[in-house]
Amino acid sequence: MTRRPRSARPLAACLVLLGAGCGAAPSETGPGAGAGSGGTGAGDSADAGGPPGPSVVAAGVRWVGRVDLGDVQHPRFSWSGTGFVARFAGTGLSIQIETTGGGPFLFKPVVDGTPGAVLSIPAGPQTASVAAGLAAGMHTVELYRQTEGSQGDAQLAAISIDGGALAPPPAAPARLIEVVGDSISCGYGALGTLSDSDCFPTESHWDSYGAVAARALGADVSTIAVSGQGVYRNYGGDMNGTLPMVYTRALANDPSPAWDFRTQPQAVIVNLGTNDISNGKGDPGTPFETAYAALLASIRTNNPDALIVCIIGPLLGGSDLTTMQGHIRNAVGARMAAGDHNLEFFDKIAAQTADKAACQYHPDPAENQIMAGLIAAELRARLGW
Repeated sequence: MTRRPRSARPLAACLVLLGAGCGAAPSETGPGAGAGSGGTGAGDSADAGGPPGPSVVAAGVRWVGRVDLGDVQHPRFSWSGTGFVARFAGTGLSIQIETTGGGPFLFKPVVDGTPGAVLSIPAGPQTASVAAGLAAGMHTVELYRQTEGSQGDAQLAAISIDGGALAPPPAAPARLIEVVGDSISCGYGALGTLSDSDCFPTESHWDSYGAVAARALGADVSTIAVSGQGVYRNYGGDMNGTLPMVYTRALANDPSPAWDFRTQPQAVIVNLGTNDISNGKGDPGTPFETAYAALLASIRTNNPDALIVCIIGPLLGGSDLTTMQGHIRNAVGARMAAGDHNLEFFDKIAAQTADKAACQYHPDPAENQIMAGLIAAELRARLGW
């Protein structure tokens, strides 16, 4: 079942200076042509099927996912898969970054469209090489969080370019998918094994179904997910920090600032309910349906034009699965009765088989690929992608 994360440490203030020549004011629309973002690994060549979408440009790079711009030259970010896309002329790129929490923190680099080995960066102020030894010329580098937000924040202090300088970053693709979920959506333990006792070292949002589906569709992905949390109650039975309580945050651990929803997805995938019934707690009943419908209402208020696709899986099976499917259908039906018809319950996610269980039974990359294929096909059919 979905496990509750280690307790997040108190957040620390970061007072750092950005390297000269790397700063840029935040923007609603990223300059430049092409796309390469949101875990697409597409470099400059992705065709998103339309004009560039709205984006956030700060500190000279384009940001993917939610980011706190209280200090526009030193953005903070925490949610799974959040990161940036940079374009530069030179031979390499390194970052100065400060993370708060236990660490180490994992980041996925993508250099000119090619995914690289995960970077493990200790907590505190650090310098890390993201790309080095490249041929002189123009390059695109992406960097995304693998470690989920519950483990602490990250703050960009500076970007350094070897043998050159930053250029305007690639524009955002026209497609954006938001994923709202728990550990399954974080990619918790996806690269681990069933015998592992700690799943955070093998967490991989890059291999999560949402990120895989987004890459298949030429879309960015913004993931709002916390391991162990539910809609009405959490894996441990408490009702603190449920997903409806944190959904509007820019950062996972801090109620302020609220996210301003400046980037609008065309599709929102909601994969919640597993923790509400797991760990022997039994049927959460009508209170779950009420809380789920209220979350859908919040998502609709903040994303008025998005298709909302509700799923559940793949950890539940048997009567637990059918029980939660019934509750989600009822919540979706309640929203439709209230006049919202741009949503659905997509019930094609089956329980995973034993051979696809990673750390603490969480889905491995093969299972995530299966889920991603089903979701991508549904979004193609519904949105014409």
